[in-house]
Amino acid sequence: MPRIVDHDQRRRELATAVWSIVRTDGLGAVSIRRVAAESGWSTGAIRHYLPSHDELISFAATEMARQATEYVASLPRTDDPVADFRAFLLATLPLNEEARTFLEVWLAFIGAAVTSNDLSDAHGILYRDLHTGLLQWLTALDRRGLLAGDPEPAADLIHSGIDGLAVHLLLGQTTAERAESIVDGLLTAVLRP
Repeated sequence: MPRIVDHDQRRRELATAVWSIVRTDGLGAVSIRRVAAESGWSTGAIRHYLPSHDELISFAATEMARQATEYVASLPRTDDPVADFRAFLLATLPLNEEARTFLEVWLAFIGAAVTSNDLSDAHGILYRDLHTGLLQWLTALDRRGLLAGDPEPAADLIHSGIDGLAVHLLLGQTTAERAESIVDGLLTAVLRP
């Protein structure tokens, strides 16, 4: 009986190998040969799934965006929408090792997105999904009479604040405690007293 292969799972394994290389040695160190060594696959098997270096990098970035979106969508909810929104915002920050690893790799992809349409598209997916998530949260808070202004400018403010705060955390320019305080300040800026 022929072996059943989960092709999506195989591609995800390759993405994980790419992330590992990017985290330890940077995006420039990623090659089909290096991914083969990291994953234990042959270069031919890798090329079967992702035929070129660009496709390998693009898939790894797109898969990272997909997993990040899936993660924040899976966060538990309570009956306190403000506390839930705060938890959502904190979940987007590198406050633990897993989130820190994600951001280190993602920032490498962002740097390359300046000259790569494929990576720019992957970054656009994550940006759009995060911004859409912020708008959904803020619109729900607005419907409950909890938002001080319009959802769109509030989403812009919070998105910019979270992006900057994530970089500050990654570079060690602020602490987790200070980051939580800044998130609370962002919430205070957009919510009714």
